[in-house]
Amino acid sequence: MTASTTTTHVAHRTAPWLRWVARGGIVAQGMIYLLIGGLALAGAFDPAKHPSGSKGAMSHLARAPLGGALLALLALGLAAYVLWQLMQAMGNPESHGQGKLKQLALRIQHLWDAAVHCLLVGMAGWQLLGYSRGDAHGHTQQHLTATAMRMPGGQWLVAGIGGGIMAFALVEWIMACRPEHDTRMDLSHTPLRRPILALLVLGHAARGALFGLVGAFLIRAAWRHDPLDVTGMAGALQSMRQQPWGAWLLGAVAVGLIAFGLAQFAKARYRVIRTG
Repeated sequence: MTASTTTTHVAHRTAPWLRWVARGGIVAQGMIYLLIGGLALAGAFDPAKHPSGSKGAMSHLARAPLGGALLALLALGLAAYVLWQLMQAMGNPESHGQGKLKQLALRIQHLWDAAVHCLLVGMAGWQLLGYSRGDAHGHTQQHLTATAMRMPGGQWLVAGIGGGIMAFALVEWIMACRPEHDTRMDLSHTPLRRPILALLVLGHAARGALFGLVGAFLIRAAWRHDPLDVTGMAGALQSMRQQPWGAWLLGAVAVGLIAFGLAQFAKARYRVIRTG
């Protein structure tokens, strides 16, 4: 048996496992958005409750009945998502037939997704070990921003990161206008096609608004040379509530984030997953 034949055999043998890894990871990603959206919706009309980012959402989950077990499952699912994204970045099976530039862009996207979700796995691990400080993640971001600004060209670096986040938000708004192009799902044989597409429209629009605001805060921090302007998801959601008609604005974004979480569950069921 040649080496190429062996490699092909292994790829086909492991493909079902990788599909389960991918679907479990997508479900975990959906759970994060359901938690964030649910807490934001609760905080929209109750001043005593504050919106939370991913770290605060995990903290709330840990305090729920059986919260430790649920958080451990969430961490396991997020780790599965990281593994899947790394496999995609190395093998890049979903870019077959694409140009070299598109393949490179997809690899970078997979690596970025893996890095972001690796941080989420770390947050969940700290929660499980009892080292959580709730929504103190925003203070960490401010500290990192202040450190970056002290570097040569640090203001431009911070502004560039903010611009990149706003570019991601723009892509989310484009996807809200074209939900049928999202995530390679096969919805041709399900009567739920229209509801799923509606969830994607709401979800991408909400994510675009949320991340656009996070990016705008970063750019403003670079412009003012003030790291205290930096905020994460929790701070961005809180700033929405402070606007005129803020409760309704926050509520609308919260519903959209919940919709995105539900759409991830649909994605786990209907996404076409290539593993080799």
